[in-house]
Amino acid sequence: MKNANLVFLLLGVLLWPSCESQETGIRLTSSERIRIDSLAKKQIDSLVPVLDSLCTANKDNLIEQALDSIIELRQQEEQTLRERIMRKQQQQ
Repeated sequence: MKNANLVFLLLGVLLWPSCESQETGIRLTSSERIRIDSLAKKQIDSLVPVLDSLCTANKDNLIEQALDSIIELRQQEEQTLRERIMRKQQQQ
């Protein structure tokens, strides 16, 4: 048992430095940052039409699901209120 504890302690001491965050030391120049930003903007801009078309294609289905969910919730609330009214009437 002492050997097992010693092994775990030794492993913990040896593996501890691997858990620390290490800085990469890479520094970008302003022109490199501008280039990366412009590449990212181009990729994001190319996704906008795709995302818009997905929203348009799924709009009716999403509205129907939301409406069904709201109706179901209201029906449950109505049922709860009806049960409460019935209990009050039975108590009187």
